[in-house]
Amino acid sequence: MRCSRITVPVLVGASLVAALAGPAAASPVGTVSPAKVKPGQAVSLTLAGCGDPSEGGRAEGALVGNGTTERSPIGIVDLEPMANGTLAGIAAIVPDARPGAAQIYLACGSDPDTVVTVDVTITG
Repeated sequence: MRCSRITVPVLVGASLVAALAGPAAASPVGTVSPAKVKPGQAVSLTLAGCGDPSEGGRAEGALVGNGTTERSPIGIVDLEPMANGTLAGIAAIVPDARPGAAQIYLACGSDPDTVVTVDVTITG
């Protein structure tokens, strides 16, 4: 009997903590359009679900390396808040992007440690 007296308050307390915490926040979601592009072509980038869209965000490609700060398939682009709470920006695919799959990384200014990856396909 003594075990059940301890277990009930612990379970009730755990349930109360879970109820007060509320639903888990949704992770941001990014898009790139069009998803199939040629070098030099412009793409539209969006990021939805940021905690505070008024802080804007950023999109960038991966570092190329070789002692440079160049990035591919895009450079660094600021994402601006739109009226609907989504962040948006326009980027150009770098002229020397290699054909194949490439990733673009997006992050909210309000949560820069949460990075969203979107895929783009570079064609000849």
